[in-house]
Amino acid sequence: MVYTSFLGAGTRSEGVTAAHHATERALSDSGLPHTVLRHPFYSEAFLHAGLRDAVASGELPHSTGGRGLNTAFRADLAEAAVRVLTEEQHLGRAHDFTGTPWTYPELAEVLTAVSGTPVVARERTEPTPGAHGWLESQVHAGELELRTDDLAQVLGHPPVALEEAVSALLA
Repeated sequence: MVYTSFLGAGTRSEGVTAAHHATERALSDSGLPHTVLRHPFYSEAFLHAGLRDAVASGELPHSTGGRGLNTAFRADLAEAAVRVLTEEQHLGRAHDFTGTPWTYPELAEVLTAVSGTPVVARERTEPTPGAHGWLESQVHAGELELRTDDLAQVLGHPPVALEEAVSALLA
């Protein structure tokens, strides 16, 4: 059995990780052979076509306090899952998948380089409303800074880099 969990669920049982933590414990207690894939937040929640607005305005607003994000693209996570499902060495392991860490100031630099238009990261004093604001609060608290090499090791190559993703989005 391969269970797709959430980053941090191996050690934390509150908030977003609560149900995943309980499921991981139940799997462990069951004695069933299994592998756990702990996913971070998906890069697509932060890196999407809306970044064109940042290029058009020259500003990339955020409220992350300059803290780093370790996200991963769904395509990389899907490829890793295929490898885990088809390779024996993963049985009994828990993989904490993260991509290459990045910050909003770094994203602004990449947007500038890729688009040829100056983009500046601007820290907002008020959080973004809704779900994205909650995500930014998690970043601001340092909750998305965990870094492992598990994803790259399982893939056998580096996960999609920030520059590659931004180039594809703006193409």
